[in-house]
Amino acid sequence: MLSTRTTKTGHLSFKKNHRLLNSKNYKIVFDGVEYKQGGGYFTFLSRKNQLGCSRLGLIVAKKHIPLAVNRNKIKRAIRESFRHHRAGADNGSCEVNTDDCLMEQERLKMFFDTIVLVKSNARLLSNIDLKKELEKQWLKLSKKQS
Repeated sequence: MLSTRTTKTGHLSFKKNHRLLNSKNYKIVFDGVEYKQGGGYFTFLSRKNQLGCSRLGLIVAKKHIPLAVNRNKIKRAIRESFRHHRAGADNGSCEVNTDDCLMEQERLKMFFDTIVLVKSNARLLSNIDLKKELEKQWLKLSKKQS
């Protein structure tokens, strides 16, 4: 019988070690922001870490995005863009082979904890515009980090 279970493995998974898990992790980033990238829909706060992997934290306030459906859509889009950014765009030098890019990133020891704050007008974005805006913000942040 065929199994309907899927397992997420490989460099595009989003495991616990790629997440900011508790308030202590968030506080460390908020207290020591090294890179800040703001836009009309998102604010990215980032700092270097020594953990061997980049991590993501999300803040999507119910006050700004009242419907849970919209909050979840935005969080999924941010996580997906983070996975692709982490795999191929962190240092900008590897665009084709993501495994080479991850090895290069490990060699350079350039890993970041990043918090994404979602602004209220992000709920107005379509899925395509959401993806484009996130990609644009990740690229701007990457330029600041390198």
